[in-house]
Amino acid sequence: MIEMQARVVAVDNDGSVWVESVPSGSCSSCAGSGEEAGGCGAGKIGRIFTLKTKRYKVIDTLNSKTGDEVIVGIAEGSVLRGSAAVYLLPLLLIFIGAVLGAQWAPVPLRDPASILGAASGFAIGAVWLLRYSSRISKDPRFQPVVVRSVRSNFFMLKEIKS
Repeated sequence: MIEMQARVVAVDNDGSVWVESVPSGSCSSCAGSGEEAGGCGAGKIGRIFTLKTKRYKVIDTLNSKTGDEVIVGIAEGSVLRGSAAVYLLPLLLIFIGAVLGAQWAPVPLRDPASILGAASGFAIGAVWLLRYSSRISKDPRFQPVVVRSVRSNFFMLKEIKS
């Protein structure tokens, strides 16, 4: 599970909350790996290109309140599946549509048929993606979820290598 610390900034009546990320030196994967350099540096690069804090709608199962600090998690596989659904499938359908359009058209009309086939593949991919996203929009397996609360009076000692 990919986790990050966040602060609840608003509570919705539908069982979800709006959170802003709490800045940290590294993600949970890097923090737990014992890397001395602080991991891959993606968090630092992300902060350079982010001008303002972003808010995210998250499914809340803990009845969090505004101002609470929480740990938000999302299953690792869902990120990969979501990326494939958004990028790979539409590109694959565009490619298949272009190839089929060029194959079934007579030689002088292959270029326009290929363009029409690619546009048809894109349209089919867009319709499928709309249906797919509406189907998984409330599924906790594919959405970020409040995993646990962070206690303000709780601290953890970390081993320091010499």
